[in-house]
Amino acid sequence: MNFFEQQDHAKRRTKILILLFAVSILLLIAGMYLSLAYLITLKTPEAGKEIPSMWNPQLMLWVVLGNGLVIGLGSLSKIIELRGGGDRVAEMLGGRLIHAETEDPKERQLMNVVEEMAIASGVPMPKVYLLKDTSINAFAAGHSSSNAVIGVTTGCMHLLTRDELQAVMAHEFSHILNGDMRLNIRTTGILHGIVSIAVIGRVLCEIATLENSDDETGFIPPLFIVGGVIIIFGSAGVYLGRCIKSAVSHQREYLADAAAVQFTRNSQAMAGALKKIGGLSRHGLLSNPHAEEASHMFFERGLAFDIGEFMSTHPPLETRVARIDPYFEGEFPEIAPLEQHRIATDGVSKKKENAEASSDFMKSAMMAGMMMGGAKMSWNPEAVATAASQPGQAQLQYAAELRESLAPELRKAAHDPLGAQALMFAMLLREDDTAFEEQLERLKTHCVEAIISETRILHPKAATMDPRAKLPLVDMAIPSLRQLTKDQYASFQETLQWLVESDQQIDLFEYTLGKVLDRHLKNHFEPSAKPRIQYHSIIPLLPRCSTILSGFAHIGHEDTASTEHAFRQGAACLKELGKNLKLLPYSECTLGEMDAAVAELAQATAPLRMKVVNALAHTVGADGEVTIQEAELLRAFADMLDCPIPPFVQSS
Repeated sequence: MNFFEQQDHAKRRTKILILLFAVSILLLIAGMYLSLAYLITLKTPEAGKEIPSMWNPQLMLWVVLGNGLVIGLGSLSKIIELRGGGDRVAEMLGGRLIHAETEDPKERQLMNVVEEMAIASGVPMPKVYLLKDTSINAFAAGHSSSNAVIGVTTGCMHLLTRDELQAVMAHEFSHILNGDMRLNIRTTGILHGIVSIAVIGRVLCEIATLENSDDETGFIPPLFIVGGVIIIFGSAGVYLGRCIKSAVSHQREYLADAAAVQFTRNSQAMAGALKKIGGLSRHGLLSNPHAEEASHMFFERGLAFDIGEFMSTHPPLETRVARIDPYFEGEFPEIAPLEQHRIATDGVSKKKENAEASSDFMKSAMMAGMMMGGAKMSWNPEAVATAASQPGQAQLQYAAELRESLAPELRKAAHDPLGAQALMFAMLLREDDTAFEEQLERLKTHCVEAIISETRILHPKAATMDPRAKLPLVDMAIPSLRQLTKDQYASFQETLQWLVESDQQIDLFEYTLGKVLDRHLKNHFEPSAKPRIQYHSIIPLLPRCSTILSGFAHIGHEDTASTEHAFRQGAACLKELGKNLKLLPYSECTLGEMDAAVAELAQATAPLRMKVVNALAHTVGADGEVTIQEAELLRAFADMLDCPIPPFVQSS
């Protein structure tokens, strides 16, 4: 079974296991009802009278409503608590935020690796926290790719080679891209709700004991019996729920391991990281007292207390390594503790390794034909659906090349809140000197002098940068922009809007930039409820599909025949329903109309949204070529549909 088949297999198994969660709750309700109904039949007072039926509609109603209410409220409260974002988890574990411009060589290497992963995945750069722990472990936390954070232990940062660290980060990014963080929140919430059942049973028993403390007849009150039944079935539900959660977690870990190997195309690096964990005396165990609350998020088991494979949060290390390395014989190499490593010597060797790795990346990139120039790229629409949530080595090599190609001034600005604002403005300002000076003069009424000065410095670099690097640079700046105060963000947003509208027209890049920033910043500063899933069928969304496909067809094609052909190529991806779609005139599919369409399409299920993204990819690539603006606009729309796709690279 290859890695792609492993991913498909793991996804199918996960769906089955999630269904088992629902079955376990039904079994809990059925068991509790039958037990209570039987107890009621035992209280028949008159001998010779017919035994009452076990069917008691009123009791069934109470059991169903009671369990549903307790599990529902318990789950909801836990889910709301966990939705606070990854920062809360990282801070709970004692993490220290690593500054993007850190001067520590190891921290710098870690930030470079995470930055490359973010660019290659097509998602914003997550915040990175360092956990002061000598074990080798890492985690991804948050509710979505927009508020995710990465946590890494000092042992992981110092004891792994760059390739091994890259493999671990690829594993964590797989969790982010595949929605595992949301899945963890849901399963933890459901389990918390089931635990609440057992807690209520315990409370009822305690109340009954207190009320019966003065009774010397030895009579067992009914309340105590009811409480006991609830404890028994509640505890059984918890045990079954934990087993199911463990099985779900195991499948997601196997999937993330396989995805990491696909991403890096370096199975030895992934196996090497796991082997080092096995050979280290502390393994992946964390000393933080809150580790248990986040145990399911870690790269490897973080708790010393092993409750058995059926309820463990992670599969056995031996099994994980064997799936990646068929020649593994079950023995781990002994790894010296972090305290015994000579950090200085390691740093020197690592500089050499980084230089060699960078050189290898550049050679591989050029061999693959991934050159930074050119206004158009060859296009394979079929690759878009495959690449979504599953970036590969080509994207990783491209990300390394792109990051190194950026001017140091631009990279530094992206990592600073003030510089990030100036960078966004610099990318929007006109390139010719006269218009630039006029815009900058008018900008003074909206910004503080420090931002104006920084914008003036950055503008020449931003004007000459490769257009393909603009959106990745925006993604790199997202964490810095999130550090603004609410007032600063409001001022930044107002200035950005004024700058976009100052020339009385909005081009594709201005629109794309606005949408990317809005998606990843607005909810951070102005929290609102996430759009609920309203559509489970594409049929009611066909008018919106017509709008967005027509818009993309008009944007990338000039004559009527090629526009119609591009539209039909995209519509065909929606199978027989595509025949009902109609190409709209340009006046009916402006950027504003497309904006409204994508907002409604975002309320569809994930598979439907991915179908739309696939259709857009075929529309854009109908002529076998794509401009950089078309490609980045497609990435922006895919991002708005919560189906992030990595950068498009071409290979010879």
